[in-house]
Amino acid sequence: MTGAAASAMIALGALAGCVPSGSSTSSSSSSSVPTASSTPSSTPLPTPEPLIIPGCDTLLPLSEAKTLFSPSTVVLGADDAVPIRGDDLPEIDTAAGNASVAKHCIWGVPNSDGGFTVIVTDISEADATNLQDALLATGFTGASAGTVTTLEKEFETAVGVSAQTHYLVSDLWVYVSGTSTELTVNVADAVLDEVRAANPTRTY
Repeated sequence: MTGAAASAMIALGALAGCVPSGSSTSSSSSSSVPTASSTPSSTPLPTPEPLIIPGCDTLLPLSEAKTLFSPSTVVLGADDAVPIRGDDLPEIDTAAGNASVAKHCIWGVPNSDGGFTVIVTDISEADATNLQDALLATGFTGASAGTVTTLEKEFETAVGVSAQTHYLVSDLWVYVSGTSTELTVNVADAVLDEVRAANPTRTY
C-alpha cells in the first residue's frame, strides 16, 4: 500500500469513530413518571352527634304555652323518662320503653281538666314503623312533608274532646296530647323547632 493510500484509510477510520455522544437511541430521560392512584381516597361520613333533647322549659317556654293554651297555664310536670301507662296503644308504650333519651312534659291549668302533654324521644326504625302502622289502623290520618311524617287524630272522651299528634322524623319521635289538633300541631311544631336548633348536625 502506498503512503497516500495508508493515510486515506487512517482518515476514514478516524471519521467512522467520531459518533456524537447524544445520538444514542436509549436515554435516561425516558424513565417512567409515577401516575396517580386509580382508586380515590374515600372520606368517611361524619358520625352524627348524640341526640340532645332540651329541657321542658326550652322545648316550650311557659310564655309560649300560655299563648297557645291559656294565660293560666303552668308547668305541671317534667321528667327525663316516659311512664308506661298501659292505657295507650301497646306500640306507644313499647317505643317509649325502648327510648334511650327522653323528655316528658306536662302543662295545664291547675284544678281543671285542661292541659296538654309532650313526649320527645329517640325511636328505632322498627318501633317507628310499628307505631305508624298501629296508629293508621286505629283511625289516625297520616301525611308526609319533607322529612316529617305526621299522624293525628281528634276524638271524644269522657271529659270532652281530645287530640293526639305524632311526628316521626328519622330517629326522633315527638308526641303531643291535648284538647284539639290545632293545639297539638302548634305545640309539636314549636317543640320540633327547638330540637332542630339543639341538634344542628342532625337532619331533622
